[in-house]
Amino acid sequence: MKKILGIVAEYNPMHYGHSYQLNLASGQTGCEYTVIAMSGDFVQRGEPAIVDKWTRAKMAVAAGADLVAEIPAWFSLQSAEGFARAGVRLLQCCGVTHMSFGSESGDIDELSQLARWLQKPQTQGDIRSQLQTGITYAAAVQQAAEESQAAAHLGHLLRGANNILAIEYLRALEKTPIIAHTVKRTGQHPNASQIRLLLARGGDSEAFSHIPPCVRDIFIEGLKTTGPIFAEDLAQAIFYALISLGSKGISSLPACSEGLENRLCHALSQAQSLQGLLEAVKTRRYPYTRIQRLLMQALLRFDTVKSPEQVPYLHVLAASPRGKELLPGLAQSKLPLLYSARDMRKLDSGAMALLDLELYAERVYQMAQRLKGN
Repeated sequence: MKKILGIVAEYNPMHYGHSYQLNLASGQTGCEYTVIAMSGDFVQRGEPAIVDKWTRAKMAVAAGADLVAEIPAWFSLQSAEGFARAGVRLLQCCGVTHMSFGSESGDIDELSQLARWLQKPQTQGDIRSQLQTGITYAAAVQQAAEESQAAAHLGHLLRGANNILAIEYLRALEKTPIIAHTVKRTGQHPNASQIRLLLARGGDSEAFSHIPPCVRDIFIEGLKTTGPIFAEDLAQAIFYALISLGSKGISSLPACSEGLENRLCHALSQAQSLQGLLEAVKTRRYPYTRIQRLLMQALLRFDTVKSPEQVPYLHVLAASPRGKELLPGLAQSKLPLLYSARDMRKLDSGAMALLDLELYAERVYQMAQRLKGN
C-alpha cells in the first residue's frame, strides 16, 4: 500500500514556511507521495487569491508536491469547519494515508484532546449558549473551554489561528483511517498575509525574497501581466452583486444569519469603498473574514446553487510525473475524476451545477486580471 501525505493549503502565496512543512512532513511520515487539496481562485479569508490557481498549483508541484486537487469555491468560502471538512474529504478520496497541518502548538496529542472535547454534545450546547451573548464563534469556543473543567488547561490553544484550523482538521479526520501529523509554526519567516501586504504596498523585491527560489520565477511570471489581485479590484462587481441580490437574496447566502443582510444593505447605501463597507458592517460578532466571505458569496452568486453536503468531484489542477502515477487510483475513487474537459460527462446535475459555479468564479477572477492588466 502506498503511503501518501495529504496537505490542505491555499499557498497564497507559497513561502518558506510552506516548503519547510512539505519537506519536514514528508520526511517524518515516510510518505512516498504528497497530495495537496488547494483552494482555487478564491480563498477562505473571503478574498481573491493573490495569483491564479494554475500558477499556485504549478508552484506547489515545483516545491515537491506530486498532485494538486482543487477545493471548489463553494467550500473554500465557508467557515473553518466547512473548509476543513471539504479538504479532508478530497484527501481521503485521493487515497491519503497521512495528513499534515501547521499549528502554533506542534503538540498533536493536546490538539486531539481539544478536538474530542469539541465533539461532545455538552460542549456544543455550551458554545450555543455563549453565542447568544453576541460574541463570535471563535470567542464562544474560547469562553466555553475556559469554563470547562475538562478543557480549561487546553484553552490557550484557541488563541492560535493555525491551532483552530488544526482542530477542525482533527474533527474532520475523526472517522477516517488517516493518521494526523502536525508541524510547529516557528514564525521564523514572514507569513502569507505579510507577503501580500508587501505586494500591496509595492514592496515586490522584499516580497519575492520570502518566496523559495524553486518557485520564485513561477510566481513572478504569474504576476507579470496583471500584478497581484486584491478584493478592491472586484469592488464595483461586489457592490453590483449586493444591489442585485437585495436583502432577501443576501439572506440566502451561507455566511448570512440573524439579520446581517439588513445591516449590510444599510451600510451599502452609504459606503464609498469596499474597506468602508467592511468597517461599517463589522461588529464584535461579525469579524472581517466572515463579512468578506459573505461578499464573495454574493459576487459568485452562491444563491443559485443548492447547498451541497460534500465535494462531488475531484478536479486535478497539476501533477508531477510521479503524481500521474496516482491518477489510475483516483479514477477508481468515490468521486468522479476531472482531469480533462471530456470528464465532465461523468457528473450528475448537482455536481455539474457546482462545477458551473466554479467556472463562473474562474471567469470573474480572469475579469479582474484583464481589467487590472489594462
